[in-house]
Amino acid sequence: MNASWGRLSELGANLRQGGALEQRQASWLLACLSRNANTSYGNRLGFAGIRSVEDFQRLVPLVTYEDLLPWITRSGQGESGVLFDGPALAFERTGGSMSGAKLLPYSARSLEDFRVAILPWLRDIIDHFGLARGCAYWAISPATRQPESTPGGIPVGVTDAAYLGSEAVPAFVALSAVDPDIGAVADVRDWQLLTLHALVRRVDLALISVWSPTFFLNLVGALEARADEIEKLLAEGGAVANQRVQADEQALARFRAYRDNPSTNLLWPRLALVSCWADGDSRPYYDLLRTRLPHAQFQAKGLLATEGVVTVPDAEGRPVLAGDSGFFEFLDVAGRCLLPGELRAGERYEVVMTTSGGLYRYRIGDLVECEASHGAAGPVLRFIGRAGLSSDLVGEKLSEQFVAECLASLTGFRMLVRAAGPQPGYALVVDRLQIGEAADLAEVVERRLSVNPQYEYARRMGQLRPLSVYCVEDPLNRYVHHAMGARARMGDLKIPVLRREGGLLDIFLGSAQ
Repeated sequence: MNASWGRLSELGANLRQGGALEQRQASWLLACLSRNANTSYGNRLGFAGIRSVEDFQRLVPLVTYEDLLPWITRSGQGESGVLFDGPALAFERTGGSMSGAKLLPYSARSLEDFRVAILPWLRDIIDHFGLARGCAYWAISPATRQPESTPGGIPVGVTDAAYLGSEAVPAFVALSAVDPDIGAVADVRDWQLLTLHALVRRVDLALISVWSPTFFLNLVGALEARADEIEKLLAEGGAVANQRVQADEQALARFRAYRDNPSTNLLWPRLALVSCWADGDSRPYYDLLRTRLPHAQFQAKGLLATEGVVTVPDAEGRPVLAGDSGFFEFLDVAGRCLLPGELRAGERYEVVMTTSGGLYRYRIGDLVECEASHGAAGPVLRFIGRAGLSSDLVGEKLSEQFVAECLASLTGFRMLVRAAGPQPGYALVVDRLQIGEAADLAEVVERRLSVNPQYEYARRMGQLRPLSVYCVEDPLNRYVHHAMGARARMGDLKIPVLRREGGLLDIFLGSAQ
C-alpha cells in the first residue's frame, strides 16, 4: 500500500469508536450539552440542568430552520456563543432543491463530527476494495460563485481541508487525479475540459467518489461531446483558462482506442470503486452510471446532509446510523419521537438530529426507511426522500414520494413540473434519448397519478388540465445549468422528481418535441 492510502487508513482507524450505540449516543449528547451550556440558546433552555436523554426530550423542543433563524442570524452577524460555544468558523448553504437555500453555521466541533464519520468509512473501502495503489477522483465542483460572507464577515463555504482535517489533507491531495486548483476555474466549460484532460491521463484511476451520480454522468457524456478538444490537448498540449496542460502520447493512444470503442475500461482499467448517492431521486442516475462504468464496483453513499452525517456505509456497504457524529431521534407516522433502539424494520421515519453546530432536536426534513433494526452497529437506514414536500395547485396534494413511485418505471431523466398557461396542470419532462415511444406515456402516468383521489377529482372536475409530456434533448444538462445559476453546487446537486414553482418548464423547452 502506498503511503497516502496508508495514511488515510491509519487516520480512519484512530477515529473508530466502540461500545453499545445507546451508551455512545447518551455520552455524545451529554458532552455536547455540557460544552454549550453557557450559550444564549443553552441558557434559555436550561442545558446545565440536563442529566439524561429523558431530560433533554422533556426540556428541549423539536425545531425547524425557521425556529432557529433568529439565533442563526445573530451568529452570522458575528456574535459568539449563540448556539454553540465560541464563534462560527464558517457557514454553508443547504441544497435548497425544493425550497430556498438556507445558511447553517459550523463550529470546530461540528467539522470534527464529519471527520469521525468520513475517515473510518475511507478506511473501510480501502480495506474492502483493495485501494492500495493508484489515484482517486474526489468531486471538485467549479467555482461558480464569488467569495461570499455573512454580514459579520464569516465566510460562506467550507473547504475540503476543513471537512477532512489538516492531518488528512496531504494524503488527499497526493491521491487526487485532478489538481485541486482546477476547482478555482469559474467557467464551467473550461473546468470540464481541464477535468476531462486530467482524468483521461490517469490510467491508474482506482476510486471515483462523488455525491450526485449526475455529476459524473455529465463528465462521461462530455467525453464524447468534446472528444475533438480532448484529443487535441492530449496531442499538442496548450492552455485552458490560463492553465497549461501537457500533451500525453500514451493517454492519446488510449483515448483514440476509446473513441473507436467507447468502453470506459479502456480509459480506467484499474477502477475499483465508484461511490455516489443511490437512494431516493438519485436511483435512476445511479443505475445509469453503472451502465457507463460496468467494470467497476459501486457503493451507495450514506446520508450526509449539510446539517451533519446521518448514515455512512459500513464494511458491507449498508447505510448504518452515524452514531458518533450527532444525537438522533426519529418521528414515526403517528408523530412519536423514537430513539435508534426503538426503530422497527420496514417502517419509515423522519430524521431529527442534534449536532455540534447548534442544531438541537432539529427536523432536517429527510425520510428514511429502517431496513434492519437495532444492532451492535446501529440501525440500517435507507434514504427515501424529503418529508413534507408536495405540490398543491388546486388541492391535489401530490407528494414527492408519491410522484417518485408513479415515475419509478421510467429510466433516465424524469421530472414533473408546473405546466405553462393560464389553466393549472402538470408537465412531465423526460429524456428524448431514454424514451423510445412517448405516445402513451401521458396516459400511463396520468392513470398512476389518479390513484391519488384529490388529483383524480381535480382532473375529473376540470380544475387541472390533462398531463402533458415533453421529450427533451439533454434535459439533465439543462437542469444542471439552471440550478448552478441559482447558486447550487454541481457536486451536491440532487435531481428531484417534482418541482412546484412556475417557469421551470421554459428551461427545458428549447428542444422539446
